[in-house]
Amino acid sequence: MLSPLPSDAPHSSILVGLSGGLDSSVLLHLLAHSPLRSNGLRAIHVHHGLHPHADAWTAHCEASCAALDIPLAVARVQVVAAGAGPEAVARAARHAAFERELGDGEILALAHHRDDQAETFLLRALRGSGPDGLGAMRPWRAFGRGWLWRPLLAQSREALRGYAIAHELRWIEDPSNADERFDRNYLRQRVLPLLRERWPQADAAFARSAALAAETAD
Repeated sequence: MLSPLPSDAPHSSILVGLSGGLDSSVLLHLLAHSPLRSNGLRAIHVHHGLHPHADAWTAHCEASCAALDIPLAVARVQVVAAGAGPEAVARAARHAAFERELGDGEILALAHHRDDQAETFLLRALRGSGPDGLGAMRPWRAFGRGWLWRPLLAQSREALRGYAIAHELRWIEDPSNADERFDRNYLRQRVLPLLRERWPQADAAFARSAALAAETAD
C-alpha cells in the first residue's frame, strides 16, 4: 500500500505526522510493520488546542505509539486568527511544528491520500491556479532540513478504511471534518459525492490531472 521512496532518497529516519485520525493511524501502522522501520521511525502529534477533546486526542496518540513501541513528540502550538481562514492558519502552525522537529536529512511522512489530492486539485482550480498550483500535493519534495514524503497519495480513503478495519485499528473522528463552512469539507461532503454518482472514478481522474500538471510545472 505504501508507495516506494524515490530511488535517490536518503536512507534516513522517518518522522510520521500523527493526528490520530484514520489516515495517519494507517500510515503509522504500515510504517511500523515496514522494513523502512530499521532506518529509524518516530512520530509527532501537533496539539492545536482548538477542540475540547484535544488532550484526549494527544493521549490516544501516545497510547497508539506506545503499543507499537514508537517514540512520540508532542508539539503544542497556538493558532492565532489572522487574515487567512482557520484551516490555513492551523495548517501553517502544524507545518511550522513539523519543520522545527524534523532533523537533518530526516523524512517527514504525511498521510494524504488520493481523495485529498482530488479535493486539493479542485480547490486550486476554483482559485484559477496555473500548472504549478494544479499540481496540488507532491509525493516527494524538500522540506525544512529534510524531506516530505506522501506515500499514500495513490490510495483511496475507502482503501485506508478497509485496512484499518482489517487490522482492528482505533482512530479519532474529528467533528470539524463534517463542518461544511470549510471549503474542503464542502467539496468532500457535497460536491464529490455528486460527481461520483455520474463519474465513479472522478477522484482518480482529478488526481491524475494533478500529477500531469505537476509534471508540466516541474
